[in-house]
Amino acid sequence: VNYLLPEFQDSIAIGNDGDLLGYDFWDDDPLPFDKDPRRNPFFPLHHGSTVFSVMDREADGIKTALYRFPAMNLCRFKALIEHAAGLGVRIINMSMGSKDLKEWECFYKVAQSHTKLLFVVSAGNDGISIDKDPIYPASFGLPNMVVVTSSDVFGRLASESNYGVKNVDFAVPAEQVEVIDHRGVRNTTGGTSYAAPRVSALAARFLRHRPNSNVETIINFLKL
Repeated sequence: VNYLLPEFQDSIAIGNDGDLLGYDFWDDDPLPFDKDPRRNPFFPLHHGSTVFSVMDREADGIKTALYRFPAMNLCRFKALIEHAAGLGVRIINMSMGSKDLKEWECFYKVAQSHTKLLFVVSAGNDGISIDKDPIYPASFGLPNMVVVTSSDVFGRLASESNYGVKNVDFAVPAEQVEVIDHRGVRNTTGGTSYAAPRVSALAARFLRHRPNSNVETIINFLKL
């Protein structure tokens, strides 16, 4: 996330020393800035800030610890999840995924072991059933995970949104969503990446009022 944007300042978790609570597990430093150079190092992708802006708007001031995920070595998710758990994080939003089961096996093992964490995961935007053609981590079916796809405002599945009776838990309106990008520019976009943070924000607001709730209780609330 571009944590320097003034629009985000009130919602970013800061430690007593004034440093960000979170970490960059890609560059291995404490500054998890929004940049993904895998496609082109000269024109990197920026995804985290727009996703965060949706959660920021709907989480009603709840502080968020920021992480940059270890794209080049997903087994570092073990260190990321343990770091987050050590801070007392309860909800991890993951607007990401791929078809490669092998690269997500390490994540599966550590997420399975951290039963007090709720993982909110986007279903993906391939227009496919992830019951038949798995997308990971969404298709893992972990009990401490909910998977979110995108609908229009009438509840109809968006044309490119993934679906699945078994592996998708919620459809949330997330087409033509207002976002703030890494430059601070306001725009509209859509897809399952923006449906997931809406659910993460709702779960966080629930936890603020019922902080002793376990993952099962949170999920049952979301299903109401």
